[in-house]
This record gives sequence, C-alpha cells and structure tokens, in this order.
Amino acid sequence: MGAIELREELVSKLASCGKITGIGQTGSLDTKLIPGKSDIDLFVLCSEVPTEEERQSYYAMIQSTDYTLQMAVCNGGLWGYGDILVADGIDVMPMYFTVKEMQEYLEAVLQCKHLDKDGRFYPVGRLASISSINILYEKNNTWTSLKDMVNRKPSSFFQTWFQHEIWQVLDEEDLGRSELRKEVLFFHQVLENALDHLLQALYAVNNCYFPSRKRTKDAIAAFQEKPDNCYERLLNMIVNGAAEDTMDKAIEELRIMAREVYEIGTVKFRLNGGKSE
Repeated sequence: MGAIELREELVSKLASCGKITGIGQTGSLDTKLIPGKSDIDLFVLCSEVPTEEERQSYYAMIQSTDYTLQMAVCNGGLWGYGDILVADGIDVMPMYFTVKEMQEYLEAVLQCKHLDKDGRFYPVGRLASISSINILYEKNNTWTSLKDMVNRKPSSFFQTWFQHEIWQVLDEEDLGRSELRKEVLFFHQVLENALDHLLQALYAVNNCYFPSRKRTKDAIAAFQEKPDNCYERLLNMIVNGAAEDTMDKAIEELRIMAREVYEIGTVKFRLNGGKSE
C-alpha cells in the first residue's frame, strides 16, 4: 500500500535531518488501513523543530509513491507542528515536538498537574500513547528514555488520578433534576459526563492510562479490578437512560457502580474517607 511506502520513506528522509532525534508511531503497526477512515500518526522528536521550508524539502525527496500535502495543519501546542501527507486515501501525519517540551509535558502529567480534559484531549491519553509507541527511529535512546519514564507508572499518580475522577462521577444536583424532570436529552449530557469520570476512575484502579473511549470493551475485559458484569451494566445504563420510564434505573445503576468502583479504589489505594491512610 502506498501509505506504508510513504511512511517508510518519510521516516528515512526525516532521520537524515540533524534536528530530528526520534520518530515513533502510535497505535498498532498491524492495524488494517482503510482509505478515508484510517491514518498513521507519527510523533517526531527534535532538538529544534524544522521550519516549514525545511520540512517541505524533506517531503519533496519522497519518490516511492504519489501523495498530496497539507502543511502546518497544527502550529504548536498539544499536537505539535503537524503536516499531513495523503497517499491512497490514508493520512500520514508527522507531528513535531522538541524533546524538551515533550519530556516536560509528560513529567507534568505524571505529577498530576494536568488531569482534566482540554477540550476533547485527555492529558492521560498522551501517557497512554507514549507508553506503547512504536519506535521507528531514535538517536541516543530518545524515545526509549521517555517510554521508560512513562512506563514506571508511579502508584501515587494513579491514586491521585483515581480520587480526582471518582468524586466527579455523581453530580447529585443534575441527577436530581434528571429524576424530577425526566428529560432524556438533559440526562444524556449528565450521564455522558458521569461515564467519562467513572471510566477514568476504573482505568486508574487498574494502573492503566486512559487513551480514549476507543477499545473500551477490550480494556475492561482485561481488567482485574472491576465490578461484576461491568461492561454489560454500562451498556444498560445507556439503554435505560434513553427513555423517560427507565431513566430511574440508569441513575440507580450509576450510583451503585460508582460506589462499587469507589470501594475497589478504597481497598486498592488504602483510602480512608477519601484520604490516604
């Protein structure tokens, strides 16, 4: 497939740039690529981010396949400086970060300085991406060192993250309004927020970084610490929350599961009244 050839030549060309010290691909290398629905994300670590002109000069050397190019799709911040090369309907997106900014951000997340979502971005999701990133190129163990740092998984991080999330699961004011008004669309918003915090608390209790909602079923199936019939009960909450006459069942199940996850975390982290002993 042209996208794979494009990725391989792109990595080869970028590796010849003196400013680039590491290239990694997120996700699985074996995932079947579907035109229009799949992409290849490359995290490129640099001593200094190459300029647009420099990046274009490396792209221009690619000869293995035809592609289209969109420059400067991202211009710093959470997704770095990003460009998109498209071959056979597959986006190949190199995102450039300095080693310094990547390391400082990962350290800050591990120190629990960034636990809340930033829009649709989960800071803990960045830890998940780096913990399993596929190293395609590196100098001086650049990526290996960052992966090792993230994969040490300090227990203090998971305890603080758990406490941060579990206390936000039940918004009793909005749940009370939902019970009173029987407004399905309002409850949908309340339930969505509750499930987001509940899932993160569940991941924390299992010492697992939360990547996103993708592959949640497989993750929960592999967890050792979880309520009985966890995934099926989560689905039932959603089903029952979609109708006025069963909304109360969804709220009751949410409260029960929140209590069960809290109790699991209390034992796991030796908590007492929400504080560590």
